[in-house]
Amino acid sequence: MFSIHDEIALKNFLKENKYPPFRYWQIENAIYKNYITNFDDIQTIPKDLREKLNENFFYYSLNVDHVVTSDNWQTTKILFKTNDWLFIESVIMRHLTWRNTLCVSSQAGCPMACTFCATWKLWLQRNLEFYEIVEQVYYASKLLNDDQLVLRNVVYMWMWEPFLNYDNVKKSIEIICEQKKLNLANRRVTVSTCWIVPWIKRFWDDFPQTSLAISLHAPNDEIRKWIMPVDHTYSIEKLMETLDEYVKKTNKKVFYEYIMINWVNDNIVLAKQLWELLKGKLAHVNFIPYNAWEWTGWTYKPTPRFIIEKFQDILEKYWVVSTIRATMWDDIDAACWQLATKKS
Repeated sequence: MFSIHDEIALKNFLKENKYPPFRYWQIENAIYKNYITNFDDIQTIPKDLREKLNENFFYYSLNVDHVVTSDNWQTTKILFKTNDWLFIESVIMRHLTWRNTLCVSSQAGCPMACTFCATWKLWLQRNLEFYEIVEQVYYASKLLNDDQLVLRNVVYMWMWEPFLNYDNVKKSIEIICEQKKLNLANRRVTVSTCWIVPWIKRFWDDFPQTSLAISLHAPNDEIRKWIMPVDHTYSIEKLMETLDEYVKKTNKKVFYEYIMINWVNDNIVLAKQLWELLKGKLAHVNFIPYNAWEWTGWTYKPTPRFIIEKFQDILEKYWVVSTIRATMWDDIDAACWQLATKKS
């Protein structure tokens, strides 16, 4: 069977069964604009076609195992189960500005082994298919639509390294941004990477309008190798050369994620190294207070707010724009780097 999100398979099926091309547009409109999730309910197509769709296509390969919403209703974490009994997670964030964002998974588990992250303990189980990524977006979009809300932003940064599953991520972005489908603006889609350098080069050709976020977390290789093994392969020097080229090609700013871990990467000397690294560049730094998870124990602790603000002051003194990200999801273990298929 094929996913209903597989446009090529669906068009070929209709052609082979001698249905006119307009039947595809009717099905597409029913799915993405009217959020009809049962073939039998698509009344604009004939009964025999509905029966054949049931026999040859599926809406969901993912099953919703558990949904939990924070007490303030701002965050919803969705635990999905795949057909091969793996678990992945997505998180909906309802901002007070009515800007609704979804963080999606592109892998089950993660191979990057970042020491501050809960997902690494699952290791990499497999890459997700393009339709498994699309289904996460579709489910969240429908959930918000039921509440008369609109999904505005999608971020590829949960279960995790999108660039190690590039082809499926690429196809999923094309589907969710297609005007006749979910119609998200490319500029409101962000792909976050631990900096797999060769794929950054491919990314700027494929998606010049899509935003790029880099998990930086340290301004030098010594500390980064300690907390992020990927640095052994791609140094900061090599990364910055590639990102300079990315900015020239796209004229888009790069978002740098910097998790603040007490006594690890929050020394004020490192703030000065960070502005030296980013000065004069089209950059925006997101400082993220560390979110503890059950296996970190005493090892990592969050940086006090006043130290994060000192970091921010140093950057702003030298015209490097930054934001301190609000943590609003840790009560349901949905904050950054807490995701590890925990149900509550």
